[in-house]
Amino acid sequence: MKRIALVLLAIPFFLNQQACNNRQQKDTAATDSTTIAATTGTTVDIPITEHIAELGLTADSDWRGINLGDPFTEVKGVEKGEPFESDSDHIGYTIELKNLESADMLYYQTDKKVSAIDVDLFLNSRQSVTDYQNELAAYFTARYGTPKPVGGGTVWTRWKGATVSLKDVSKGKDFGLKIKIGPATVAATASVK
Repeated sequence: MKRIALVLLAIPFFLNQQACNNRQQKDTAATDSTTIAATTGTTVDIPITEHIAELGLTADSDWRGINLGDPFTEVKGVEKGEPFESDSDHIGYTIELKNLESADMLYYQTDKKVSAIDVDLFLNSRQSVTDYQNELAAYFTARYGTPKPVGGGTVWTRWKGATVSLKDVSKGKDFGLKIKIGPATVAATASVK
């Protein structure tokens, strides 16, 4: 009799736990990814997580609304704020992220067109590096397909022949990631350094 009463008491508890787990999984799935039309015209599942959104990334541009080959003058229109560095070949911007983390972005030009983008993420901890690295890898894989490991980093080939590289550049207590978007030779060799 005690066993039956115990089982009857345990069933509502078990069902409540299942309902909570299912709800958490549904909420996580809803916030971790969105379906967006990529520039190829097909609908793909591009994971736009909190970190990806904070970086300003979307499914329809290479980096923060800028694509390789765009007129270089568009960078100033898309990036808000004052550049920290600027000359005839490139322009650099910094964005502040949560937890006192930041990102420096350098946009390079050739023939008045965006020819490469370098990004340095300055992060606070090993966990933050891991989180950003995993989320960026999922984002780039959804956009560009299966990556290849190169020189301690990861490289994706874009549909226009350029590449995207992602590398953990943490040293000691300085945590960070390096992202290079550009011609195949630039991004591939940069990921080896």
